[in-house]
Amino acid sequence: MAAVIVRRPHGATASQFWFLAFALATAASVRTLALVEVLFAQAISVFIFGQKTSPREGVGIAMIVLGVMLLIWSHPS
Repeated sequence: MAAVIVRRPHGATASQFWFLAFALATAASVRTLALVEVLFAQAISVFIFGQKTSPREGVGIAMIVLGVMLLIWSHPS
């Protein structure tokens, strides 16, 4: 049986966008905004899988939101 290799350029494209983001902005800004994916994962776990959010997770979510808001506020366009 021959091995089938499926080419998926998604990973390479994602890496290129990371490099582009780091070239255009500070590392702190890029990494802080990257934390937004945590919010999406939490929303999926609550709304799709019905998992409860613990108080510790709630505090973490609030800190991420506050950090992103401060980052956006400190760099007006």
